[in-house]
Amino acid sequence: MKKSTFVLTLLSAGLLSATPASAAEHYISGSIGIPDYLNLNSSYSYYNSATDNLVRDTKISLDSGILLFGAVGVDYGNVRVEGELGYQTFNFNNVKVHATGTGQTATNYVSQYVADMSGGAFNETSTYGLSGKGNVTSLMANAYYDLPVGGGIKPYVTAGVGVAQVRYVQFGINGLPNPVYSNPLNQQDNDSTTFAYQFGAGIAVPVSKKVTLDARYRYFTTAHYNMAGFSSDASLQNQQFLVSVRVGI
Repeated sequence: MKKSTFVLTLLSAGLLSATPASAAEHYISGSIGIPDYLNLNSSYSYYNSATDNLVRDTKISLDSGILLFGAVGVDYGNVRVEGELGYQTFNFNNVKVHATGTGQTATNYVSQYVADMSGGAFNETSTYGLSGKGNVTSLMANAYYDLPVGGGIKPYVTAGVGVAQVRYVQFGINGLPNPVYSNPLNQQDNDSTTFAYQFGAGIAVPVSKKVTLDARYRYFTTAHYNMAGFSSDASLQNQQFLVSVRVGI
């Protein structure tokens, strides 16, 4: 995380200082919004023998939280570049699990999600409630291009890349078939840092020489990350609806 943050900080600093001040306008901005999270989908499998194996697919649904972003950037006219620090929150809702395999018994526990303890083949789909919450802290380098349509309203497109730290807080699963084997998945705090990117479009409306109001839609996603103790990886994705204010400095 420290190395990636250092590289992005240098990149942002280089972008902000690459052009003389007389050729560009510097600004700061703040954004607030609401995310619409996609399911956290992951898969896990293992094969020990024909009588001891598992294939499991999980879909975790998330409830939306809040989005907060702050940025400092340079406006070159119809092109802007910036460094952005972001914070996103969510709550865990439920997890849907489909598990197939063979060999679950009281002494050979194949999966804590499976109720069949006969030792034979199983094929089960179940939904369990979740507790806990999470957040994402991101550091992104963004670029914007204003579309030349004329008039006071400025539509634009945007894209960015960077790093994100995904954090689970007090993650827990309710109602598993055998709670004894669910202990490793209950009340967990964990985090993982990974690559992230985003893209979108918006409309900017200047309200004075130095102040611009902004509304945008953005799609955000991380690369796949792995949380210790969860035996699978996932990619966190959401759709973002933001309002912003940008102030020239």
